[in-house]
Parts: sequence; C-alpha cells; structure tokens
Amino acid sequence: MTMQFHTSSAEETRNLGKLLGEVLSAGDIVLLFGDLGAGKTTLVQGIAAGLGVSQDEYVRSPTFTLVNQYQGRVPVHHIDLYRIESASDMASIGLEDELDGGGAVLVEWAEKLFHKETGAITADYNLDQRIEIRLNILGDDTRSINITAVNLDKTHHGVFSLQ
Repeated sequence: MTMQFHTSSAEETRNLGKLLGEVLSAGDIVLLFGDLGAGKTTLVQGIAAGLGVSQDEYVRSPTFTLVNQYQGRVPVHHIDLYRIESASDMASIGLEDELDGGGAVLVEWAEKLFHKETGAITADYNLDQRIEIRLNILGDDTRSINITAVNLDKTHHGVFSLQ
C-alpha cells in the first residue's frame, strides 16, 4: 500500500515526519530514497521528534559519521549510506547490527541497499518488513512524498493511520 503526500515547505515535511514518527515503534525500518536536497534529513528530523527525541538534540545527517544514534521513546538509529560504495563498507559500519539494534532505524540513501539492475536487496539485512519513503523535488520547496508499507500487517501497524 502506498500513500502520497505533498509538502510545500521544510516545516510541512518535518510535520509529516513527526506524524510518521508518532506511529513507529522498535524494530521498524524506514528506508528513504531521493536526490540530494530532496528533504530526507528534514523528514528524519520530524520522524525523530515523533519518536520522542529531545528538541535539544540536533538531528543532522550522518554523512561523515555514517551512523547517529538518538534516544527517544525507543532508540533511533539514523544511518546515511551516501558515502558507502560496497557491501564490505556496509559491513564495516556494522549495518547489520544497526538494523537489528532494537530501535527504529532510519536509512538515508537506501538505494545503496538494492542491486542497480535487478532491484533486489544486495544482502540479507532482514528488510522483508519495511517502510519505503520516496521524496521527489517538484519545485523549490515543494515535495512529493510517497510512503509504502512493505509486508506490514495493517491490523498491527500505525503507519496505515496516516492515510
């Protein structure tokens, strides 16, 4: 099931993220796809707020650190794969451990987890159940945001309440 949203400012994108974060729980994996400047980190800031990360904690892209962790009502693992080039790079940052870390996992540049030609997941990262978010730039501040719940049970997951 895919839900489509449009935002016309960074604040609206953060607010949508906050609504999503409010229904996430430990074990949820959110994969974010989109070009540079599409608003992935802005959305993650909202998701973190919805997950109860303190407003005093500045949520920023872990482009250079690769992984940031925050404490909310559940641990938040924020991963950025932009600089990752290979499966061995993913292993070196402990990606598998982060994905099984017991908290909510937010992965920017999730494209890197999938084979370019086949679209198949490149390794066994237990991503059968996930939320995929695709952000598309429509204008200066306007975004199309498509949220797809992959193999999530409607009766047990709050993401379906966003409709």
